[in-house]
Amino acid sequence: MPQDLPIQSSEGNRLKNIMRSGIVTQVPMKAKRLVKIAITIGLLLVVAWSVSWDKFLATLSSISLTTAVVVIAGYTAGQLISALKWWTIVRSGGIEVPYTSALKAYFIGMFVNCFGSGLGTVGGDVARGIIVAGSLPKKTVGVAAVIADRIHGLTVLSVIALATSFVFRTDRVPSFIIVALLGMVAAFIGGWILGPRALSIIPGESKLVHTLRQVASIFPRDVKTVSLITALSVIFHTTQILLHGVMASALGAEIPLTTLFVVIPLVNIASSLPISWNGLGVRENSYMFFLTSAPALVTKEQAAAFGALWLLAVTVTSAIGGIVALISGDLRLLKASQNTVDANN
Repeated sequence: MPQDLPIQSSEGNRLKNIMRSGIVTQVPMKAKRLVKIAITIGLLLVVAWSVSWDKFLATLSSISLTTAVVVIAGYTAGQLISALKWWTIVRSGGIEVPYTSALKAYFIGMFVNCFGSGLGTVGGDVARGIIVAGSLPKKTVGVAAVIADRIHGLTVLSVIALATSFVFRTDRVPSFIIVALLGMVAAFIGGWILGPRALSIIPGESKLVHTLRQVASIFPRDVKTVSLITALSVIFHTTQILLHGVMASALGAEIPLTTLFVVIPLVNIASSLPISWNGLGVRENSYMFFLTSAPALVTKEQAAAFGALWLLAVTVTSAIGGIVALISGDLRLLKASQNTVDANN
């Protein structure tokens, strides 16, 4: 059982600076939540207007319990791999904890992202960083490791989408998306490599600059660590793509595996944007955009069912984190951390 230790004042200030600097969030949580709800509702209305409800319900009913269990189990297994990758980044940042501790923090972070509306500015990513550091005075390192994990994951997804688009020569990806992906990959890799050097020449010692330097220093740059986390990321994303093949087969949709390797990374990139609850609405509209354009590979009802089944997997897996949090008592640590951050605002 973790002790209900408050974050030390210096750590509270650094977490506060991260939040103010926009690395985690600039928008007050209540306003952010309202914006997310509005966007989610709007996107779901677009989906609802696009489908025939009779056909959609019939499509959902065609999904067997076995398929649902396989998708949920496969999604959960993927998170074990993703947690292993994050643990590697955490350790490279100087937080020596066992994998089980990182795994616990990872799943609780998923739970907070999905259900934790009562934790104020401590969102799922910050929760991960706080819990994995435990009583160590390295809360900022834990949060920085989450940021590194996010950026690296988006980079790998973008590279997979670019590589498969060029290799398999599909017309399903508009040229402007290709250009955007190229720019994003260049920015991420450039920032990853050159970030610390660029920050070192910025004059002044403001809190923002100090925080950015600290975060940049956490990002792993040695070849061994970067190669390992990249391999784990590729395995994780490949697992998610193959799960979509399972869903397509269950829904009676004949989607070439090569197409899934092009489209699903783009869907995952879009749904990872923090503009709706758990990517709801974004994911379904992305499936429709990429898979129902001529020649259509799925119906709009099948595309919506893809989203519904994936949401089920995300929600069930995230709920595991809630059970872990209740058993371990880590929610008390999060609330204590929130009080400290709020006191420094």
